[in-house]
Amino acid sequence: MDNEKLSRINGKYILKGPTGSGKSEALFKRYKYLVEDLNVSSDSILILLLNRTQSLDWRKKTILKKSGLIWRTSYYGFIQNEINTFYPMIVKNCSFIGKKRLKPIFLTFESAQYIVSKVIEKRREREGLFSGVTSFSDRISIDLTANLVKAAISDISFDSIGERMYNSLEKKDKQKKKTFIDSDNILKAYRKKCLELGVFDFGIAIYLYNNFLLNDKNYLDVLFKRVKHIIVDDVEEAVPSEVDFIKFLMPKLKSCYISYNYEGGYGSIFGGNHEYMKRELLNSYPFIELNKTYTSNDFLIDFADKLYLNISTQNELKVKNSCKIEKTEPVELRSEMLENIGHRIIKLLTVEGYKPSDIVVLSSYADPVTEYVIERVISRFGYEIKNLARKSKVIDSQFTKALITLAQICHPSYNIIPTKDDVTSLIRLLLKIDPIRSSILANEIIKERPFAKFPDIENSKLTERIGYFNLEKYNYIKEWISIYKQKEPIPINEFFQKVFLEILLSSEIPQTNILQAKNLIDSAGNFIEVCGKFNMNGNKDFLDMIKKGIKASESIFELEEKLSGDFVLLSTSSAYLAASLESKIIILTGISSENWTPRNMKEFTNNHVLTKTWNEKLLYTEEMEDKNKSEYMATLLRAVIKRCNDKIITFESNLSAGGYENNGILSEYFDYA
Repeated sequence: MDNEKLSRINGKYILKGPTGSGKSEALFKRYKYLVEDLNVSSDSILILLLNRTQSLDWRKKTILKKSGLIWRTSYYGFIQNEINTFYPMIVKNCSFIGKKRLKPIFLTFESAQYIVSKVIEKRREREGLFSGVTSFSDRISIDLTANLVKAAISDISFDSIGERMYNSLEKKDKQKKKTFIDSDNILKAYRKKCLELGVFDFGIAIYLYNNFLLNDKNYLDVLFKRVKHIIVDDVEEAVPSEVDFIKFLMPKLKSCYISYNYEGGYGSIFGGNHEYMKRELLNSYPFIELNKTYTSNDFLIDFADKLYLNISTQNELKVKNSCKIEKTEPVELRSEMLENIGHRIIKLLTVEGYKPSDIVVLSSYADPVTEYVIERVISRFGYEIKNLARKSKVIDSQFTKALITLAQICHPSYNIIPTKDDVTSLIRLLLKIDPIRSSILANEIIKERPFAKFPDIENSKLTERIGYFNLEKYNYIKEWISIYKQKEPIPINEFFQKVFLEILLSSEIPQTNILQAKNLIDSAGNFIEVCGKFNMNGNKDFLDMIKKGIKASESIFELEEKLSGDFVLLSTSSAYLAASLESKIIILTGISSENWTPRNMKEFTNNHVLTKTWNEKLLYTEEMEDKNKSEYMATLLRAVIKRCNDKIITFESNLSAGGYENNGILSEYFDYA
């Protein structure tokens, strides 16, 4: 049945099919049919998607002549918007919220992790907390805040996280038990404080929505009047609470179209639970089957299915040799492997006739080193590589970096000393002089004691190097800093605004820099407000957090740029699949690396124990861990290969970036006979 006919079947259906079978396209057609043919109001159709990448694709296709407001969102985006809109109801229903304001404050993942890490640091120093744990406080905070989210999406009591984790251990002792009790106490205090202040992270937001809106009759009356139809893509990757929400809506809906890829499940590392989704939804509604994969060729489809079977059962793969799979001989060093990938890409482009946009490089991390080495090779021939998986750090922008460095220089009491490179970058931006002269002047600034500052320039040779015109601007900035430091410091967000208006703003400033400054000012303001409520120095902590490498928010336009244009794409496998992309050539890097099978069982967390389908009577054994890692890799690789139209090329090195021997299992599955 073609997509046009599919779209006209009214009712509640699950579109079931393998990777690349046209399910998403059928959902697009369904939306168009509802709006254009049935005259359904677009704001009564809730479209639930995995992420912003999918949302970008849907944005282009859902703008129709008859469309009004388009209700297109991720599950978390939906919850955040509902809490914002109906917050007075939550405040009325939830006695834990002490600060009665009109709007809540939402914490980013990074802000939540930073706040928890500072709490852990203080309690480790003061109370000897986590005395038997070698991990850094920021690493512990990442796992603990992730545990809050995992518990929330699986309807696990927050107070039982540590107990659940401890009970799953094969080897138990008093020290480990105390560690999990301590982690529960940290999270309990953090959660209590957040609720009192009306400051919410993702996990707390889900808890509030499920307990204080979905149990409110007045809210439900409004919800059921608003949502008449839903369209859900990639439901197999949905978290349990989203599955529960879809199931809860179903009886009140006029129609529902859900796409289901029975080969999916790669979203388990993000909280998705394929097994729970199958149990709760699949047997309740009729299927519309789409059985053919259109995004790959017959050989690769067959290879992908056999690869999945053999990895998941840990058997030996037997597939007839084909030019569709090109396994490159391993080299000793990872750097050499990356160089070879760059040269192979050039051959694909210049000899074999492929376009840059035909090629994707998939790496277990898609780290900056991989990006840099490959780009260095292909840029010599005029080609580009874009990293889909990498979000830039705030500090990566020269403009933002200048604001941060000036804040450090102007606030010596924070004791965050800028590096010479930071100051060199600042001087280059302010005075628009070359790197050599910028470095010379930066050296003079850095060597000032007791803290870096702009010194008087009395050396005639230095004046000549800088230039008399630049010297005038230099003296203006030096005087500005001196006057500022004589007064009481202002909040960092106000400082950024002052610097932007009085030093950096000019008629030549690009629009992107204006946007970066606005984002930094807004982020600092929100962070300071939150930190103040936690009795933390938000001004100093914001600079500290930025210096530690917090990621910059990525606009939908920046994301669109990554996904369009004629360049080679670099990505992790999960990011590539989440974007629903396909390519003629897929290059798999480092297939002998163990990073292709990440561990689920860590010191403070476990993706399988903190989920709704875990049997609390069981112990999580190493045998389970090996099976789960193999299943994850098999699922990932099958989906990736089925999005390849032409050829898979693999590369590997004997040694990792750290100089250790690679012992990953993936390589052997490409040694077919």
